[in-house]
Amino acid sequence: MSPPVDRIPSDERLPEAADVVIIGGGIIGVSAALHLARQGRSVALIEKGHVGGEQSSRNWGWCRVQGRDPEEIPLAQASLRLWGEMDQVTGGDTGFRRTGVLRATNDPAQMAEWVAWAELAQGMQQHTRILSASELREMLPGNAEPFIGGLHTPTDGRAEPSMAAPAIAAGARRLGNLTIHQGCAARGLETTGGRVSAVVTEKGRIRTDAV
Repeated sequence: MSPPVDRIPSDERLPEAADVVIIGGGIIGVSAALHLARQGRSVALIEKGHVGGEQSSRNWGWCRVQGRDPEEIPLAQASLRLWGEMDQVTGGDTGFRRTGVLRATNDPAQMAEWVAWAELAQGMQQHTRILSASELREMLPGNAEPFIGGLHTPTDGRAEPSMAAPAIAAGARRLGNLTIHQGCAARGLETTGGRVSAVVTEKGRIRTDAV
């Protein structure tokens, strides 16, 4: 049986020092590693298990603006722009596709909420369309549910959870200033003069002033 998440190799040795140590190889950790590495910072990424092995590979992978709280919309739009270029930046395959997101309902109250959200989102340059019952039937041929309408955002998409975090981590390492250490839990931090000066792991110590 194939593993539930793509596996990438670890680097053999911990660095003695790094500009930044990232604890945790989920989607947030590997994304931070990528952007720091692109800035030319030396980065050590440590993960107690394997990259992408926890919640980052146990979700549906949606990369969406649709239905977000209005205050989240600009951030979600920026995120989708980044996802759109992620494979090119990393040189790998995150499984990201702009599949669009479609929701359908037979609840008038739910439909009214979607109409209000779509009107607000249009004012934020977000392309989302309210679908009538007939338009929805055209998009869902063979559907037997009595839906009264729907909400469609063609620019939304999804990344493949089993592929995304490993692909981003591997792409960041190809930049040449990132090392990845799996099966390497953080045990604690050392401080000097009230500031972080090192991360202690189960495989050794890494000097750093940023974690």
